Amino acid sequence: MVRKASSSAFATMDLFNSAAIANLTAARSSLIGQREHLDRQIAAINQALAAFGAHVPAAPAAPAARAAGPQRGGRRGGGGRGVRPGSLKDYIHRVLAGGGVMAVKDIAAGVVKAGFKSKNKTLAKSVGIALAKMPGVKRVGRGKFRAA
Repeated sequence: MVRKASSSAFATMDLFNSAAIANLTAARSSLIGQREHLDRQIAAINQALAAFGAHVPAAPAAPAARAAGPQRGGRRGGGGRGVRPGSLKDYIHRVLAGGGVMAVKDIAAGVVKAGFKSKNKTLAKSVGIALAKMPGVKRVGRGKFRAA
């Protein structure tokens, strides 16, 4: 026989959850305030060191605040992170930096000529797919691209 929980048990649980949420929120706010205070102190010390001509090592970046809510998509698109040096997109940018409108097959040939190492038998297709996703590239016609 299954026993039903009383409504007072649910009320007690809700009260406990509300208190826990309030405590965690307060603790988080306190830590954020401490981080801001520490950042100001570190900046002041860095200025003092720089005034004396001392080398100031780069401070590790604070962790980026994540947006609340579900993540969009399941893939890592690299939005806003730039192009990784040595990647296919890096070589494409190098080839397109010469200016002018180029066909996908010419861009693929330029990527190989620039020194990109690949065993990909369909490199031109991979280049075309990468071009379509690159923010610094403008499509000007069917299979024709230029640097934006």
